[in-house]
Amino acid sequence: MGKITSARALANNEVAYVAWTSDEKIPGCLGFELTRVYLDAHGNIARRRDGREDKVKCAAWVAFKGQHNPDWIPQDTGVWPVQKFSWRDLTLRKRRNGMKRRPDEVMIRYEIRPVGDLKPGMQAVSFHEPREVLLTMRDENGKPVKDTNGKPLKIKGPEYTGKPRPLGYLGPAFVTNAITITSKLPPFRSTFTNGILAAQWLSNVLERDSSQLIDKISNPADPHRKYLAGDVLPLLHEFFSREGSFLLALYELEDEELEKFIVENRERVKLILANTGQNRQDEWDDRNAPARNRLKTVLGDRLQNRMFNNSIHIGHNKFVVHLDSAGKPLAVFTGSTNWTATGIAGQTNNALLIENSNVAQSFHDYWQRMHDNDVLPVPRPELSSGMSGTRQGEFFRSSNMIPSGISLGGGVGIRTWFSPNMLQRKKPSAGSKPVPVPPDLQDVYRLMRMAREAILFLAFYPGQKGVDCMIGEAIDIGRKDGSIIVTGAVSSPQAMPNYVPRKKANSAEDSEIAGESPATFEEGNVAIVRAAAIDERTLLGDLDVEHLTAKGGIGAIIHDKIVVIDPLSADCAVILGSHNLGMKASYSNDENMVIVTGHRELAMAYAVHVLDVYDHYRFRAIQNDCRKKGRAGWSGFLSVDDNWQEGYLAGVKGALSRYFSGK
Repeated sequence: MGKITSARALANNEVAYVAWTSDEKIPGCLGFELTRVYLDAHGNIARRRDGREDKVKCAAWVAFKGQHNPDWIPQDTGVWPVQKFSWRDLTLRKRRNGMKRRPDEVMIRYEIRPVGDLKPGMQAVSFHEPREVLLTMRDENGKPVKDTNGKPLKIKGPEYTGKPRPLGYLGPAFVTNAITITSKLPPFRSTFTNGILAAQWLSNVLERDSSQLIDKISNPADPHRKYLAGDVLPLLHEFFSREGSFLLALYELEDEELEKFIVENRERVKLILANTGQNRQDEWDDRNAPARNRLKTVLGDRLQNRMFNNSIHIGHNKFVVHLDSAGKPLAVFTGSTNWTATGIAGQTNNALLIENSNVAQSFHDYWQRMHDNDVLPVPRPELSSGMSGTRQGEFFRSSNMIPSGISLGGGVGIRTWFSPNMLQRKKPSAGSKPVPVPPDLQDVYRLMRMAREAILFLAFYPGQKGVDCMIGEAIDIGRKDGSIIVTGAVSSPQAMPNYVPRKKANSAEDSEIAGESPATFEEGNVAIVRAAAIDERTLLGDLDVEHLTAKGGIGAIIHDKIVVIDPLSADCAVILGSHNLGMKASYSNDENMVIVTGHRELAMAYAVHVLDVYDHYRFRAIQNDCRKKGRAGWSGFLSVDDNWQEGYLAGVKGALSRYFSGK
């Protein structure tokens, strides 16, 4: 009789990831019931006010074949169990039936228990018949039917349809390690946005109407914005409440609440604000222009415009340095999060507060080099005019060629890199000679080549087809060593290594030949997916059409720039910042990158974020490719027999769950 033999739980301040393994097939197993167990300060099971143990069965939405859950009403994993060997606890902080978030700074563990069809002699899983609830009335196309006031009409109906399936336990519960749900990992505060918009809960909340989404996430008072922003906004509020002054370097500034931080602290703020892109009228910076014009009056000479206004360079930084009243740098807030509504609440992003004066000093020095030694010309006759020749100066570039290294003791170290750090204006064509690898990427590649177990990453668009960037290096490492897990997700279709660009046709009547944009790349131990959404109703069981972005398909989806190496090891590393992890960033852009080595808690927090994003988009990407190739994918329902285990036991599936479970 098979049984669970190992399990491990990991978490950041938003999501927990639980992985487990079994020694062999568990006959009759229809999945696993997962229970979240709250612990007191001594590690004992906490008690509720009524004296009961504080345990919560994890929520589940996917029904068995023969059942239907079209209104996306949750049951628990004792009704619809987990048919895999890992689980993301998405409701750890974020309820799906309301915008109120659960508290952090709690300690929990998980109980994992195999279940199967209830038979005589088995202990029954707690069970109830489907209850009558209020459901949204829908028309034949699945759209909500609304009353004269524009509100959806409600009718009574069962929470799910189909014959209930009573389950029983096939063995005892396996108990994981205890974990603390926190952003506080000294000297760091690590936070992550919840801006995955291709999600069934959000489609349900918006009643399948995405037109209101950009307005909701742009409104500082909207509860959905706060929900999607996670702890990033509260951390920024806390950060700007500190005494002292702040130096900001921003790429984009297009958010009312974030602009308010600057306005309210105008006497304590100095800002370097870069330009945004070119619009259809060949004008630059239209997205930053409104905030720039307002802040020009508020800040005066404390605002420095850093405008390249060309397609080669961008001032891509997004960081804030905090200084005490004497001007000494104390901390720095950095990461991938742009100061826009989509950056805060409409993309996957990370934000890291580093409470270390030496790290803050390195960012301060970089800011001063930009501000004092690399002043760019003002675009003429208007700030929106093109400036094809504008670039960073040689002194600035050469000053960024050497990192700052800081030891935190206990084997933990931080290196900060800044860009551009090559004398050439842009990456040269390969020609007959290899393209010189910039020093910051040499450092990244060196750490990746030292990986012994796993390389995990999230990236927006580091380079086309994964060339001249972190993706190509990761694939090469995976090809050379089949024991290393290489797993990642990207936003841009062009970043996929199997992307095929459009080609010019020979016929004038057919000016282009369509390219190919696969959503998955799998080769041995290497697995990469790109962000995808369910875009066809009834394609996948009860799952509905999703919204990939807040702006009609325009913009980044995965905006993180993260590499995590061997997160379970003492020799782990986390690479993060504004740097897109490709050569263009190092050659052409103002960028910052932080490399943290030896801090396991931070590495695991970032690993959970990667796993959350990767796992969310993986099945969507697979379904996308299956549909394009005319192949059957997942049905959208739970299996009604125990054969779902076979791929895991044969080693075809579950490399990540085996690694993270500690097997």
